[in-house]
Formats: sequence, structure tokens, C-alpha cells
Amino acid sequence: MTAKTSSLKGNMMIIVATLIWGAGYVAQSSGMYHVSPLTFNGVRFAIGGTIALLPTLFFMRRKQAGINKGTVVAGVLCGLVLCLAINLQQFGIIHTSVANASFITTLYVIMVPVASFAFFRKRPSAYVWVSAGVAIVGMYFLSLSDGFYVNIGDILIFLCAICFTVQILIISHFSPKHNVIALACVQFYVVSVVSFSLAFLFETPSLDGISAAAPYVLYTGVLSSGVAYILQMKAQKTTDATIAAVLFSFEAVIAALVGWLILSQFLSPREIFGCMLIFAAILIAQIPKPKHKN
Repeated sequence: MTAKTSSLKGNMMIIVATLIWGAGYVAQSSGMYHVSPLTFNGVRFAIGGTIALLPTLFFMRRKQAGINKGTVVAGVLCGLVLCLAINLQQFGIIHTSVANASFITTLYVIMVPVASFAFFRKRPSAYVWVSAGVAIVGMYFLSLSDGFYVNIGDILIFLCAICFTVQILIISHFSPKHNVIALACVQFYVVSVVSFSLAFLFETPSLDGISAAAPYVLYTGVLSSGVAYILQMKAQKTTDATIAAVLFSFEAVIAALVGWLILSQFLSPREIFGCMLIFAAILIAQIPKPKHKN
């Protein structure tokens, strides 16, 4: 498989992951009517970890690359960052509008190339910078139709965007070096254990609440966690972190479309224009980096 074909395959995996995450917005928000955020994430990632555990045990039984000391260390680091990001986002949404949250979270589209250059000296192409800028403008038109107002929820979401920036970068660093399913398995269980531990300290988890939220937890646990995050890890073996960040912005478009189809949330011409800009940004990000002549 050529590098170009491998990169295209990775990009398609990220698009599939964003489809799952975007469609899962309804499940994630609906689940909050029955359980608190930490409890929801604890159950969700326990399901995701269990799904990833089965093939991991298969690889280990076949004496193929499975869980080893290096994978555990990498998975713990990835899990702690993801746990912080996902819970900051969940608590932030409680205190701010979904529009503000989606816009601020997507700031990682700019943060990732900046951080990638600052810490790893990876200089993105001009096309990537243009696509990141177009994606941010698109998110503005899609999310902030009523203006932008800063509150404590927005600050939490901004911290979440920083965490997702780190998560995208460390996944790009670790995924080529480890079995991604084993890495995901450790990451998911770390998120689940930490979330549950905090839930029993600050919330009141109940079987009745979890049972009522079962359809939403199952969707986010099986698909949003067990499938989408594994696709992200596998994709970032070949997809540059800066391009991956731009592709992830497509999640907001899917969330808006699902809200329109399922929740009958009307899309204004301004929001449709924002969706078109984000789609344009994704196309721009696919333009190959010019080769320098000797």
C-alpha cells in the first residue's frame, strides 16, 4: 500500500469516526436526563474498554502484539488526557450553550498545528493553515448565530479544547508504536476507572439511572467509544495530526444535520453556510503538500 493510499484510508477512518461522534450527540445529551456526567462517562468507557478487550486478548493468545508495559504506560497517559477532556466538556455543556461549546471545542483545529510546530517542529503546509482558518470561520457561522458570551462553562470548554489538542498529538505519537486496539483498551478502562472513582465521590450513581440511560450509554459506549476512538487511533498511524484536527471539525456538521433530522432543529441559511465552509476546509486539507525541488 502506497503512502498516499494509506493516508487516504486514514482520512476516511477519521470521517467515519466523526459521523459516529456527530450522530452520538443526541444520545450523549439525552443520557444526561437520567445520569450525571461522571457516571455516564464511567459506564460508557467501561463498555468501550470491554469491546476493545476481546480482540486484545485474541492478539495476546496468538502471541501477536498485545498489551505490554509500553502499551500500558502509553494507554494510561492517553486515558488520563481523554478523561480530563471528555469530563471538562460534559460539565462545560451544563453551564453554557451547545453552540458556544461546539465552537470553543473546535479551536483545537488551530491549536494542533501551532502545538505541533512548537513542540515537534512539524511545519504544516500552507493549505493546512488555510483549511484550519476556514474551519474556524465555518464553526462561527454554524454555532454562534446568537452571538458569543463567555461564562464559567466556556472556560471549562476552552480547557477541554486544550486537552483534546494534547490528546490528538499524543495519539499521533503513540499509535504507530503500539497495537491500537490494545492501546485503546487501556485508555478506555483508565477513563472509566477515574470517572467512576470521581462519580462515587461527587455524584450518586444508581442502577435505576443507568438502566434508564441504557440506550444512550450503549450507543456511546459501543460506537462512539469502542469503534470511533479505535478508528481515530488506527487512522493517526498515517494521518498527520494537523490534518486530523481539521477532519474532526466535520463532527459539528454531522451533529447539526442529526439535530435537524431527528430533533427537528431548523438550520438557518447562516448555519448551512457554516457547514459548507467546514466541508470546504476538509477538501482544502486534502491538497498534497508541495514537494520542494533540489
